[in-house]
Amino acid sequence: MRRLVLLALWLAAPVALAQVDATQWRTGTADLTRGWLEHDGDNPAWAQPNFDDSGWRKVRLDDLGAATLGTRWYRLHVQLAPNHPHLHILIAGGEGTYEMYVNGRLVEGTQIRSLFGVKRPTERVYAVRDEDEALTIALRTSANPTYTGWFLPLFLTASLGSPAPIDNERRAMESERLYAALPSIAINLALVLAGIGVFALYRSQQKHLEYLWLGLYLFLLGISNLLLYCSTSGLISLSWNNLLGDPLIYVFTIMQIEFTFSFAGQRVGRAWRTYEWALLTPIILAAMVVAGRFPSSRYVLIEAMAILPAALLLPARLFVWYRRGNREAGWLILPSLLPAATTALYNVGSVSIYTGWGRADFLADPIPVGPIPLQLSDLGDLLFVLAIGVVMFFRFTRVSREQARATAELDAARTIQRRLVPEILPEIEGYEVEAAYFPAEEVGGDFYQVLESKGGGKLVVVGDVSGKGLKAAMTGTLAMGALRALATEGLGPGALLMRLNRQLAETGDEGFVTCVCARIGPKGEVTLANAGHLPPYRNGEELLLEPDLPLGIAPEEKYAEHTLRLEPGDQMTLLSDGVVEARDARGALFGFERTREISAQSAAAIAEAALKYGQADDITVVTVMRTGSEEAVLAETMHAAVTARG
Repeated sequence: MRRLVLLALWLAAPVALAQVDATQWRTGTADLTRGWLEHDGDNPAWAQPNFDDSGWRKVRLDDLGAATLGTRWYRLHVQLAPNHPHLHILIAGGEGTYEMYVNGRLVEGTQIRSLFGVKRPTERVYAVRDEDEALTIALRTSANPTYTGWFLPLFLTASLGSPAPIDNERRAMESERLYAALPSIAINLALVLAGIGVFALYRSQQKHLEYLWLGLYLFLLGISNLLLYCSTSGLISLSWNNLLGDPLIYVFTIMQIEFTFSFAGQRVGRAWRTYEWALLTPIILAAMVVAGRFPSSRYVLIEAMAILPAALLLPARLFVWYRRGNREAGWLILPSLLPAATTALYNVGSVSIYTGWGRADFLADPIPVGPIPLQLSDLGDLLFVLAIGVVMFFRFTRVSREQARATAELDAARTIQRRLVPEILPEIEGYEVEAAYFPAEEVGGDFYQVLESKGGGKLVVVGDVSGKGLKAAMTGTLAMGALRALATEGLGPGALLMRLNRQLAETGDEGFVTCVCARIGPKGEVTLANAGHLPPYRNGEELLLEPDLPLGIAPEEKYAEHTLRLEPGDQMTLLSDGVVEARDARGALFGFERTREISAQSAAAIAEAALKYGQADDITVVTVMRTGSEEAVLAETMHAAVTARG
């Protein structure tokens, strides 16, 4: 398929001039394509002017057909006029596929090269010695599998003439060769630059992977096509396209699949993932073609068949998603069809040329856009870039608006969360209170508070709102507002949670809140109630509290109270499930046993241990330690005994 791009350049090459009797020639150029003798094999003696080549086959140098493997020699005898002017020979042949001998001498600059030294036929000029009145030109040729795989001829033309006309002919051929490729090179440079531009979009919106995939697709498509056209125009070796340009076809097809699914917000299924892996297998065949171990004609067919499913099925998938209500998928249908449709038409023209049918040859010819010839596939790529540019502009504008709105919501959520998670906790006489909080995302769903309770004592509350983001923060704010109001009524933890539960349930919002509430008295007495939250720990041991339902589920739920006493030096630890549910790289949970083992440590140490293990959710730890001496405890005990007797 790609080889036919070069065929169009051959057909556009200048027609060889009529044969001229060199003994009578004085001005202009003489055609040297006729009268050549050919012989298969390799013998250094065939370069000598006195070798008898009368038994060789007679051929035309510009009518040899596609090059084949093996070494061959071509010889031509030219008789010049006496005292001829200074002469040059112009040869348009495969660069690196031939050596030229004139009268038995190797012409400098001609040699048979290895893989990366071989280019398509290009124009080279060689000087003739003024003292030579007869020339025996011998061409030793050898084409490697890379060259023959492109179905290139060894030579396009050969001419003899004075320097100025020969140079004019060389310039004309060179201009025609490059002129056909420059528009395609320019278009694909634009593709590369467009890909770099999309990478810039991705840097500003890294959560939108469609920008990454589109940038890679455009960049690799442009690079692949640049290698093709630079190879077919003779700017670089043919091997660059074979070893890098062709394999990139399968890579950018994978990028196109990833972009399409990501743009539509769909997950790449198992069948498409298998197809992506299968696309990598023809890369091995591309290397085998270069090594001459796989026929290029079969490889071209395999290449076309390998990318055909993506070309046909991706637009079909987009149409299905559009019919299911995905409007943005509909935007991408036409841009996706453009490369596929133009490639399909180009393939029809290619098959017409190969089979000799002839009626659709024009589909493989460049399309004149004013004075500029464009390949059909390049026109499809250009239209694709223009269309996708419009689509991505609207997509980027919409996403930017959504990001601005999300940023505003996030700022609001952060403001709210500062109320839910105080930086400085109020002091409780006779106790040391410490807290540590690490949200898993920018805005977490955990909260904790230390509140005044009517009638004395303090309320220590730790909660976890289901969900994340602004909605969770708003629910937490509602819960904390209700808690502050209820705390002024002097309710116990059980009654407080019951009233709070009823208020949350009556709001009708989805979700729930887990919460543990502890009322702490001045002499170590603690009353606890638990609404679906993790039970507290005391001195490294879990308190066996039967948790009731979380808040906001059943409006008539009642919450039992549990009492205990903290002696001086005792520590009570309240924490969220982010500690227990921390996960390591293998997915193993931190678990209850590890949590119990560290529960007597400081809040900061407990939170740090969970963080290092692998944070998966918000981590909140609040520790309450009773302070005071043994004498103070004894005094309290005696006071209690005296009060009881009295």
